[in-house]
Amino acid sequence: MKSSEPEVSTPSAQPATPSPAAQASAGRVRHLLWLLVVLLALGVGAAAGYRAAALYLDQDRAAISKEQLTALRASVAQREAEIRFLRAQLDSSDGEIAVERAARKELETQLLGQQTELGRVRDQLAFYEQLLPPGQKGALDIRGAEFSRQGPGLRYRVLLMRNGADSGGFVGSLQFMATGSQRGKPVTLELQPLQVRADGSVAPSTDAGKEMLRLNFDQYVRSQGVLAVPGGFVPESVTIRVLDGDTVRATRNVELEF
Repeated sequence: MKSSEPEVSTPSAQPATPSPAAQASAGRVRHLLWLLVVLLALGVGAAAGYRAAALYLDQDRAAISKEQLTALRASVAQREAEIRFLRAQLDSSDGEIAVERAARKELETQLLGQQTELGRVRDQLAFYEQLLPPGQKGALDIRGAEFSRQGPGLRYRVLLMRNGADSGGFVGSLQFMATGSQRGKPVTLELQPLQVRADGSVAPSTDAGKEMLRLNFDQYVRSQGVLAVPGGFVPESVTIRVLDGDTVRATRNVELEF
């Protein structure tokens, strides 16, 4: 006979269900992890972008600096060329100034010598003027004359002086009449200034010669030049005439001793 005992049913084992609080905590953790991953990715991307941008900017700055350096070098080269040009001009100017100074010094020396000679000649003229008898005011006198052979010509030096000086001065000309022999016959010829032609030959001049013999002075003047001697003519004496138009104002005869 079986005893009837009440059967006790044992419940089967089932997994524990997380509580809502635990589920919320786990969600926050996953959210934070995803957020960290995203932030890390963003940080890496930003760093890479920054480095790329910095590298680009460095290259751009390097390119600009190179262009500026090229421009500066070109500017410096141009300035150096200008400086060299200015130095060359300065050296040239210094040389010209040195030459001008030397020339001016030489001219001053010559001027001083000429002034000294002029003073000496004036003193001599004043002395000889006292020795000569006084003449009419404005009267002309041939104070000195000499001749010498010079190649095919006859060189002359004549010193003229006026007794006193009026306001008008004297305007006239010289005339040279030579007496001598030509082909065995005595002749008298008028001598003209010697003219040198382009081919090197010499000949007596005409119009130009008259201009060379013109006189225009106030108190005294010294005239000199070379007279042409015709071929075959041997001069023995020369008569110097001072003409005022067609009027003879003074005359002097010089015997040649050569």
